[in-house]
Amino acid sequence: MSKAISIFKGLGYAYIFTLIVILIYNALLTFTKLSSDNMGLIVSIITTFGAAFGGFYACKQIKEKGLLYGLLEGLLYIIFLIVLVFLAKENFSFEISIIYSVILTTIAGGIGGIIGVNF
Repeated sequence: MSKAISIFKGLGYAYIFTLIVILIYNALLTFTKLSSDNMGLIVSIITTFGAAFGGFYACKQIKEKGLLYGLLEGLLYIIFLIVLVFLAKENFSFEISIIYSVILTTIAGGIGGIIGVNF
């Protein structure tokens, strides 16, 4: 049971990390002359690092099978995020970029898990 708790705590910390960094990026866009041309790329990078952070935290607590639990962490992270976007948008359409995001964040979670278990 403690493994599941560590995974869900990792998800919580990953979402908190993502929220804080996106709010900082939003403040930079609002109060400086930064262009919002690369917003999709920046948000993708932020979510990737969020998944890696979640995998790192969960596997640091679990202390075994870092790749497996990290991949699970990254996959759960992006699935919950997709569900949240699906519920928030009126006209949600499934695009190929969503598949890329799933693959990228899952791999990032696995890398974070490997680092976390060896930290």
